[in-house]
Amino acid sequence: MAEAERSKVLGYRLSGHNLSERLPADGMLEAAGACGVQNTPPGSAALSLLARVDGLTPEMLRSALLDRSMLEAWSMRASPHLFPTALAGVFGRCLVPDENSLADVVVGAVPLLDEMELDMSTAYAMAEQAVRAELDGREMPKAELAARCARRIASVLGHGRQEAWMQDSGLGRGVTKGEAIVRFALYLMGMRGAVCFAEHRNGLSPLVLTEQWLGHEVDDADCRQLVERYLRCYGPSTERCFAQWSGVGIEHATALWRLAEGGMSEVVMDGRAMWLLDEQMELFNNAQLPKGARLLPPHDPYLQQRDRAILMPQRERRRELWRASGSPGAVLCDGEIVGTWRPRKKGTTLRLDVRAYRMLSDEDMGRISREAELMAPFRKVASVEVALV
Repeated sequence: MAEAERSKVLGYRLSGHNLSERLPADGMLEAAGACGVQNTPPGSAALSLLARVDGLTPEMLRSALLDRSMLEAWSMRASPHLFPTALAGVFGRCLVPDENSLADVVVGAVPLLDEMELDMSTAYAMAEQAVRAELDGREMPKAELAARCARRIASVLGHGRQEAWMQDSGLGRGVTKGEAIVRFALYLMGMRGAVCFAEHRNGLSPLVLTEQWLGHEVDDADCRQLVERYLRCYGPSTERCFAQWSGVGIEHATALWRLAEGGMSEVVMDGRAMWLLDEQMELFNNAQLPKGARLLPPHDPYLQQRDRAILMPQRERRRELWRASGSPGAVLCDGEIVGTWRPRKKGTTLRLDVRAYRMLSDEDMGRISREAELMAPFRKVASVEVALV
């Protein structure tokens, strides 16, 4: 049994996230495959990869998506993620529980399903059939697709259920209950490998049938890999934290965890039992906080660790960094989060307003400014400025 110091945990996790040292330019797929990269809002995943890959350009990322070596689909926490296409099964199908527990992944659908006396399995089957018909040979934004599918499904429902299906859901302007249920089902379809995102164009994020986009079905996967990748990035950890990170119910998370626990060792931090892969123990014991600065966007994979008090001990700062909506980015300096940043674009200049948690030296500001300048081509600006606020 090993004892864990906070600095060692942070150092290990930063290394697992490729934030201690950038990967070479040809390591983009490796960076994305560490634990997936959330792309909320669209484009933010590029900034996460920029913090991990040396010399990354928008063209390199776009090329990987268009040559299908990289895929974007709904994944952990029912959110859009980028990951290598070869790992689509790991970051997709492994997240989907059995038919009786589908609603554990999209809990927001439960009240609507209860109103119409439908179970998630039945609703999902109707939605997938409609989606496959509407998307065959086409691509379509989510809102339009959900509306078309909801109308298609309504035509085969009984009168009483049809009336409820067409009522306003209260989940968005003009979104019916039927459309809302289709939207929830789409998240599951993304994980199951039925749909994915095509190229983002003109502010739209169209969906396509994954088999047609890739030219083949998504391969099955050894789901032990999902837990192992999680622990390489977020270890030492617990199955409950894994459940929260993955966004699946605790029952399914525990089943996945059991696949890998034979290769785990216990680590204790502040009297709390946590777990780490046996193969990673030497790396963990030698982990140190790195030097350097990084600018992490909101929803960056490193910010998705669920034991947030380890990452940010001060409660008031956790409240600022992780908000229900409109979270800022994080300024990482020498292994610690030392502030937050928010962008403001004016003409051809992007200004990053940095709120520091401590006094930043001239050396700190120089490193932060150099990181900020890397964002220019991704934000389509000529220059990036950093201002302390």
